[in-house]
Amino acid sequence: MMQIVRLVNETDFDGWRTAARALLAQGVAPETLEWRVGEESNGLFDLPDFVPGTPPGQPCKPGQFSPVPLTEFKVPREFIELCSKAILHSDPTRFALLYRLLWRLKQEPKLLQVSFDPDVAKVQFMIKAVRRDLHKMKAFVRFREIEMENGESEFIAWFEPGHHIVQAAAPFFTGRFTNMRWSILTPEICMHWDGDSLSYGPGASKADAPVDDAGEDLWRSYYRSIFNPARLKVSAMLAQMPKKYWRNLPEAPLIAGLIADSSQRMDNMIIAQPTTPQRKIVKYVAKKTSPVLDPDMNDASHALRMLNERMQASMEFPLAVHSTQAVLGTGIAPASIMLLGEHPGEQEDLAGQPFIGPAGKLLNQALSEAGIQRGEVYVTNALKHYKFKLQGTRRVRMLPGLGDIRTYQPWLQGEIAIVQPRIVVALGTVAAHAITGTALEMEANRGKLFQLQENRQALVTYHPSFVLRSQDEVTKKLRYEKLVADLRLAASIAMAVTY
Repeated sequence: MMQIVRLVNETDFDGWRTAARALLAQGVAPETLEWRVGEESNGLFDLPDFVPGTPPGQPCKPGQFSPVPLTEFKVPREFIELCSKAILHSDPTRFALLYRLLWRLKQEPKLLQVSFDPDVAKVQFMIKAVRRDLHKMKAFVRFREIEMENGESEFIAWFEPGHHIVQAAAPFFTGRFTNMRWSILTPEICMHWDGDSLSYGPGASKADAPVDDAGEDLWRSYYRSIFNPARLKVSAMLAQMPKKYWRNLPEAPLIAGLIADSSQRMDNMIIAQPTTPQRKIVKYVAKKTSPVLDPDMNDASHALRMLNERMQASMEFPLAVHSTQAVLGTGIAPASIMLLGEHPGEQEDLAGQPFIGPAGKLLNQALSEAGIQRGEVYVTNALKHYKFKLQGTRRVRMLPGLGDIRTYQPWLQGEIAIVQPRIVVALGTVAAHAITGTALEMEANRGKLFQLQENRQALVTYHPSFVLRSQDEVTKKLRYEKLVADLRLAASIAMAVTY
């Protein structure tokens, strides 16, 4: 008669691992075991649920195993990783297969290297199938927008995975669609993201998912327009998008017709008259308008306000098209010290204030240790708009280029003319380039002073975000101490000149 080993759920890797170790320690052979999930009932001739280490006849619950003294036996890390992936497969024999491999490894330490072994080959086949299913889920999930009672939007998707991959796919979706409220419904388990935390619920049916939304007609038009009949290879398309996924894709009703018409469309393209390509390339050329100030404008605060208003109204900035707003300088004017950053980050772009995120907090701490009050300095950036690229719905910071620095140069010079700093602290290489006109390597120039016009100096030092990105705590502490030391030097220079 078979002994039953019961697991909590289909992906109970920890439960399987605990049971397998205990069974192996007691010398229980694979052929005497049957692995079951949840509350599945025993057969008529089956023994009661077997839990290694528990006295015979003692009641037990799925997934609970008593501690058992283990013999000294170590498995390769590769085997643990292999098991954690293969257990996501839908084959009900996978638990027994993995235990059989573990049992054999004790006598055959090099077993996993024998790729033609039937057990090893089957596990590798399972892992490939799981990876393929994960890839298809990431590629073919289609969200549909619904409006909730509070007026906010939520996005719902229906997907039918072939294996138990939903929880394994969660990090991809939470990272890609962080700023959305969404749910992915599947027959086995549902996944819900509220913009902050992830939760799971019981499985659903396709009827629980919305049928259509306003964006799908637009998507179908786009799909139809990019369908190139000259590049059509039906076998390759089916390999990447098997028909079993078509019923849940909004573009699926178009595919058969597009394939059927592809030959005629290609013939029409061949016989069509050639068109003359547009050879003129229009390049963006930044205007050379300089924010010249009224010579009678003696009030520095008023002058800054006028400068900022002109900058916000200017059409010279390509970055302004996508950013939330211009992030202008803040602080007193005139000021002995100007802190010059590189460009606004995500939080600064949303709030319209420079250095308010994690880098700003570190800067405030460094200023305090250096004996400088932030309210007594002027803080600004070389660029006034956030430069980023979209990855899904996320905005990912991009490094400014030379063209960006030159675009904002007249406005930076206008700020300097109003603030009249004795020393400009350049935080990072972009700021150093903007104030000195030269690309500088940070480690070779940090802590150095550069002479500017009108008896003004520039001091190059680390950007606070660079300090935060240090690879370890020792490096981070060292860089932070150097930043504080540079700020102290700037303070001493400003005081010496002032007094």
